[in-house]
Amino acid sequence: MSFIVRNMTIISPGSPMHGKTDIGIAQGMFVDPQVLSGGEEIDGQSAWLVPGLIDCRVNLREPGLEYKGTIASETKAAVAGGVTTVVATPTTDPVVNSPADIHLVLERASAVGHCRVLPTAMLTQGGEGCQLSEMAALVDSGCVALAQGNRPFQSRKIEFNALKYAQSLGIRVILDSESRDFAGGCAHAGRIGIGLGLSLNSPLSEILGLGADLDLVEATGVTAHFSRITTKNSVERIRKAKVEGLNITCDVTLAHLIYSESAIANLDPNFHLERPLRTEDDRLALISGIADGTIDLIVSDHSPHETGAKLAPFPETEQGMSIAEGVIQLLIQLDHQGEISFEDSMAAMTTRAACFLNQGSLGAIKYGNSADCVLINPNQTTEFDHSNWLSAGRNSPLIGTTLPGRILGTWISGQRIARR
Repeated sequence: MSFIVRNMTIISPGSPMHGKTDIGIAQGMFVDPQVLSGGEEIDGQSAWLVPGLIDCRVNLREPGLEYKGTIASETKAAVAGGVTTVVATPTTDPVVNSPADIHLVLERASAVGHCRVLPTAMLTQGGEGCQLSEMAALVDSGCVALAQGNRPFQSRKIEFNALKYAQSLGIRVILDSESRDFAGGCAHAGRIGIGLGLSLNSPLSEILGLGADLDLVEATGVTAHFSRITTKNSVERIRKAKVEGLNITCDVTLAHLIYSESAIANLDPNFHLERPLRTEDDRLALISGIADGTIDLIVSDHSPHETGAKLAPFPETEQGMSIAEGVIQLLIQLDHQGEISFEDSMAAMTTRAACFLNQGSLGAIKYGNSADCVLINPNQTTEFDHSNWLSAGRNSPLIGTTLPGRILGTWISGQRIARR
């Protein structure tokens, strides 16, 4: 079916269509509306039409952790947040570390998924950090990058070998930098965490881990992506490394752009994250990193949990936040607050994300690209409550809130998706 969307403003950074007021959709692609002889005409109601967001870090939980979430439930939640492509983490149970695992994820996504799913796989067998995975076979099977997630390498020598092998194959690696000597703790080692008597996570855990990883990336020449950076020091180090010509990219989670350590003051377990919320200075440095391009991508790090996972005392609860279905609304909120312009945040979740994944047909509204787009009214609002929550994980501070922006329509490969 073909569509012509009129009377709206296209917001697609870097695209020649940016600022235009109509677009055609036919045969799954964006086309010049003047070449369409028919098709349904849609009044954009003076809203914004943006490329479908690409979320490069989502925990879909399946296979093995279906009691927390499934490919069906979590992709449906992602679409509700304006996301049309998700990159699935490999830290399932068992982990994704074989071609059969990749095929399983892709088959399940094709059968029950609500958006495009791009899998990643483990750098080491079983994620145990000892034996290297069959990297070439994993990429041939359809994984877009290799990662170790939150599971450490057993030694820096093993990490070096993994990065060197990935470099020889031309495969991108995703690193979650952390020093095991300083790992652990449920709260940032700052005023709030100390005052609450919580186990503390020093920023040195990330700073020292990042320093070692940068050295290994330089030594091996691998194309590396640093995921979930949280500190001002990390932003400065990555900025310096990029200036020096190191072939790296990085991302930050939405939670770390929106919240600081003060969010845990009332011990809300939804703010117990794998990477603790840091200081306000750190948060502002992350925002500056998005604005100047030091930080390439924004990710949700969507991590759904069953209800019981968040019912224990704060330090004993499982880590992670369900946040995918509020992504585009949170980006609008950051713009309304004057912290990150909507165009900057959009670039971090569209054009730059598509480039990161080598998916040239995604991330921009332009003729010939896959017709993934979201029509959104920034002047309306979205209410989040238990009655309309789509993720299987209700571990979210968004429930019970109202955020700016309301999705009016979503298309994936030219197919219109029903609204929530």
